[in-house]
Amino acid sequence: MLDFFKGKTINKSLEKSGEPKSVDGGDIRIIGDKGSGKTAYMASLAYWPNANASSPVQSITSYGDQEAGAELITKAQNILEQGLELEKTALNSDVATVKDYGLSIVLKEQFSLRKGSFRPRMVKLNINCKDYAGEFFSDLIYRVGDSMLEDYLEDCKVATGILFLVDGTTNRKDAEYAQGLDKFFQELDRAEPEGNTRRLAFTLSKCEQSQLWVSRHQPQELAQRRFPLVHKKLTAWQQMNGGKVDYFTTSAFGTLGRNYPEPNSIKLTKNRDGTTSIIRDTKRWRPFGLVSPLYWLCTGKRHQKLDED
Repeated sequence: MLDFFKGKTINKSLEKSGEPKSVDGGDIRIIGDKGSGKTAYMASLAYWPNANASSPVQSITSYGDQEAGAELITKAQNILEQGLELEKTALNSDVATVKDYGLSIVLKEQFSLRKGSFRPRMVKLNINCKDYAGEFFSDLIYRVGDSMLEDYLEDCKVATGILFLVDGTTNRKDAEYAQGLDKFFQELDRAEPEGNTRRLAFTLSKCEQSQLWVSRHQPQELAQRRFPLVHKKLTAWQQMNGGKVDYFTTSAFGTLGRNYPEPNSIKLTKNRDGTTSIIRDTKRWRPFGLVSPLYWLCTGKRHQKLDED
């Protein structure tokens, strides 16, 4: 029988049997500009059972809102089985109607010290993620005093973590993103998070693109180089004790080949607003870095294997 408490799920029978148990959880908001890949990111997570078998991730399953979970699986099938382009998420007039996806992530190869000896243990993270439409972030810049926007900001204040997803090819919008973050931080700083310090994961998406892929293992350096104003804003916010910041790179599609990797995607458009693509080879889907920011948002620690290819 599952007990739900403050966004965390604890399976008491599993605790007794030594099977995977919940040790951390989080109530997370995903924000980012239009086309940053937020929905594709969530859909790829939901489709994880078909990902790389050598990954430290044992499984990812949905829980909670069955309708939301079924919708996410359908979206995953559309982009990863049929190679379709996803429709953009609509900005709802009522934040309460935003899809709240529950994800249970079980990790392999975890070890905990117990009574003087190392004992293998799987760790399960139970996370609730709300996927906001891109208009929410752009409206931070241009709309003031809008009641709908205020409702979304109030919803963000109760989150334990923020995943700020940015299309890594939209570096020409650096100034706009920094301006939006400035207003966002002003609102967040009016509310103190319960418990631990709030965390924000600045995550560059679409890193299957060659200019990003080569620097995927240096996420902070890549962010500073391509988005210097955003990096400066994040650094200042952290120094003023607004919260903790860390940097990540992800790819929902991955690459093809090892020695001469190419994006496993077909580019549809590329302009100032970013890169729009669909998957090229659905049978060789190999995502990169999807779980790493979520793990950090929940635990405050990096998991080295989650950052590896």
